[in-house]
Parts: sequence; structure tokens; C-alpha cells
Amino acid sequence: MKIALVQQNYKVGDVAGNTAKMKEAVAKAAAQGAERVVFGAEAATGTPLLGLAGSAAFRREAAEARVSLEAFAAAQGVRLVLSDCECDRVKIVCAADHFRHGVAERNRDRWLAEARTSGKPVVWVNQTGAQTGTIYYGGSCVACPSGSVVTLPLFEESLAVVDTEAGGWPSGAVWGDRLDQLHRALVLGVRDYFAKTGCRDACVAMSGGIDSALVLALAVEALGPERVKMVMLPSQYSTDHSVADAEEMIRRVGIPREQVWLVPIAQTFGTALEALQPVLRTAADDKKRGLAEENMQARIRLMMTMALSNSHGALMLNTSNKSEAAVGYGTLYGDTSGALGVIGDLYKGDVYALSRRIDAEAEATGRVAPIPEHILTKAPSAELRPGQKDSDSLPDYPVLDAILVRLVEGGMSSAEVVAEGFDAATVERVCRLLLSGDFKRFQLPPALRVSGCTFGVEWRWPITAVKVL
Repeated sequence: MKIALVQQNYKVGDVAGNTAKMKEAVAKAAAQGAERVVFGAEAATGTPLLGLAGSAAFRREAAEARVSLEAFAAAQGVRLVLSDCECDRVKIVCAADHFRHGVAERNRDRWLAEARTSGKPVVWVNQTGAQTGTIYYGGSCVACPSGSVVTLPLFEESLAVVDTEAGGWPSGAVWGDRLDQLHRALVLGVRDYFAKTGCRDACVAMSGGIDSALVLALAVEALGPERVKMVMLPSQYSTDHSVADAEEMIRRVGIPREQVWLVPIAQTFGTALEALQPVLRTAADDKKRGLAEENMQARIRLMMTMALSNSHGALMLNTSNKSEAAVGYGTLYGDTSGALGVIGDLYKGDVYALSRRIDAEAEATGRVAPIPEHILTKAPSAELRPGQKDSDSLPDYPVLDAILVRLVEGGMSSAEVVAEGFDAATVERVCRLLLSGDFKRFQLPPALRVSGCTFGVEWRWPITAVKVL
């Protein structure tokens, strides 16, 4: 039986637009001799529908679209498959499976094992495209009892007609390794967020650090340099090399100079600090007063960035990473703000690894590496006080990430983490920070989901719960 696998990128709620795309695919598949045409789950409506699913008018529109699609397919001489079924001893699965590390390979291996066990071919068709933070990865496949498997590409639309009774199938698309998949997922997530919200431009507050550098590189790749606006907001505590590193990256990625603003905040901070002295001088101790003063700088930077966003119609991209979000190392209404958390589901180690991969890929193809080496090698710092480094407040990132992965993705208890050889006091400290930071995480922007245990989705700890892991 000749089956067409149709892997498409839909827009949630756009029944007319999605249906038109599906009809184009049906006609193309029929021209290639397909007998059945298989789509991913919820193709006509897109997914996740959330509150839209409760609209009676929307449900009627979706039902009418299905009738129209089936009539169109019949006129083309093919059968439409929109939900799981078994046809002529071929298992067909229609999916809307979202990306997380390793999922494409696990899914392929699962269906291959089932085909071998059942003696029946398995056809699995998945959506692609991003819907806010949820990224559908595609990777549709046909698994044969003999062990052959056809795979469609990841993160892009594709149509393939496979004869389930024929031998000698092509192996299909090359999917790349973990970092390659992560890179493509994030670029797709940014690109689709802007395409599907109708917003044209993004803005990034560039500190000269690794997080904002990676977000800037991904935004330029997804949207093009002409659609990215940038602001640098050095304070009296910012180092000269932070501004120099940011300016070097601007040159490398090709953002036009008229889309870049340098706005020192020292004077604004000084004025605000003086105005707030009646409040600050009554603080319980110097430590709390110092924390308030540091956070004022982060909030002034947000005010400046949002002024750019509002006045130029550019959505602000958040540059916080998962390691920081996990332990509350960020300022509410400051660096935790933005429309979309581009790297909010990446631990700090992945931020560095992906940044180096992006540079290596650029150099391998004869292009200039977008992220300057000095950004990759200097010690991370929020630069909110003289000589500040992240390591002053947190365990070294490799240790912190290793503990967090076990607690968050692994679901381990603190005792189990300690049993693996980690310092008990460090684990206790990380657990305390993790469990006390949910009031901040509840206010983070939606993050592009890549881990399988994203804060605000799979991980939602009650703010008032007993603080025990």
C-alpha cells in the first residue's frame, strides 16, 4: 500500500489556513500515486488548543473542515487518515509530539521494535512547527518488520510516499546529534513565535555575557539581522570589555548600527538611588539594602529595554537560563522579564556548549563565528557590584547543573543526590534555593521547551508547599 506521510507546520486556531495546506498536500500525494494520506494529530485545528477547545463555534468550524477535507481527498482518489487506525495490516499513528532531548531517536526505536514484534509495518506521522513554547519536531517515520525504517526530517515540513509492501526503502533524513537538534529547535521556536503572533521585530538587551550573546545569535539566525534591535545598558560596575564584546558581536552578526542603542544607566541609577534613600536607609541591614540597590539596576535596564520595545514595536526576548531560574538568581521585573524565554529551558552548560557549536558550524562553512571567544571564556557576572561573579553566589555551574538535572529531570531526592557523591551541604543549599524560587518562576515568560521537564509546565511546585526534596 502506498501511504503518504504529510508532516506540516500548522497555526493553532487557523482552521481555514491549515485546511488549505492539507488540501495542497493531498493533491501532491495523489499525483505521486498515494492511496492513503496521513497527517499528524489535530492537523486542521493545530494544537494545543487550550481555552479555544471550549468554543462551540470553533468546534463546528473544525467539524465542517473535516467533512470538506474528506470530500476533497475522495475527489482526488485517495483516503484521508486523521486519527490512529489500522489499515490492511499497517498500524497508523497520528501524533502531535513535542520536542525534548533524545525523543526522536527513542520514538523511532519504539516503533521499529513494535513493527518487529507485531510483524506489521508502523506508520507514525508527527506535526512540526512551534506553538509559543511547545516545539513539534516532525521526525515522522515508517518502520518495517524486517528492520528497515524511513525517517522524515526534523523541524521542517516534508511529504514522502512510501510503499509498505516494497523493499529497499531509503534510510531517510539525517537527524544530527543532540546539540544540532537543540540548535534547530530553538531557531524554529523563535521564528514561529514571531511568524504566528504577527510581530516583526525582536529586541535584545545585550550585556556582553554568554546568555544574551546566545539569544542574540539565535534571534539573528531566526529572523535576520534587519529584524533584531539591540540595546546595551552599562552601569558604573560594567567592565569596559563587556561593551567591547557586545560591540564586536554586533559587527559579526551584521545588525545595522541604526538598530543599536548604547544607553549608560549610571546617572539614572544614581538619581533613583538618591530618591529612594528614605526607604533604603531604613533597611534592616546592609545586606538587604545592598540587594535592593543591585536589583534596582536590573529593573532600570528592563525599563530602558521596554522603552525600546514599546517605541519601536519590537518584542523583548528574555535571556535567562534554566540554571538561574532554578535557584532564583534573577530579578523580578528585571532580567526575568520578556515576551519569550529563548534559553529558559537550557542549563548553563548547554548555553556554553550550544554557543561553541554555533561558532564551530559558522567557521566550518567559511563564515565568521558570531560569538566572540572572550564572551565564551570570561567568568559569568551580573555586574551589579564591583568585581561581582556568579560563583560568589552560586556553586560552580558544572556542579550546580549536575545537581539540578538530578533533582528536576531525574526526580531524585536530596539524599539520593548526596549518595551519588555530591557534597551534602551544597546539595542542601541547591534544594533550598530550588524550592524557594517558585514565586519567581510563576512570573517568567513562556520558555521554548526542550528538556522534557520545563519550569511552569512539567515542573510546577506549589509556592506554599512544604520545602522538602
